[in-house]
Amino acid sequence: MIEPSTTEAEKAAREVVDRLVSEGQMRRSEGNRLLDDGLPIILQGFALGRLRGKAEATIAAELEDARRRAQQRHATARTVTARRAAFLHLTTAEFAIAAWDGLRRDLANHIAANS
Repeated sequence: MIEPSTTEAEKAAREVVDRLVSEGQMRRSEGNRLLDDGLPIILQGFALGRLRGKAEATIAAELEDARRRAQQRHATARTVTARRAAFLHLTTAEFAIAAWDGLRRDLANHIAANS
């Protein structure tokens, strides 16, 4: 069996990290760690969800809901600590959404190349 590449997922996740670094919200070392450690965990979670029968639309909806909740939490956070925690939740949601969108492109490319 040919393993599909995840180059689009990696590229999309890197774009989120690059934006956060350029905005000064994250240090490059933190972004690299998120890509190296976090992306494989997120991709594995997506794979397990799909293997367990979770629909793509359900995954996408759950990710958007997580982002919406994180945005609300960030907007209403009053202390520095609460804002930082909310920012981390928002960053995670945006990172996961980008990875999911990229993963769907990777799968489409894989299917097109192997059909």
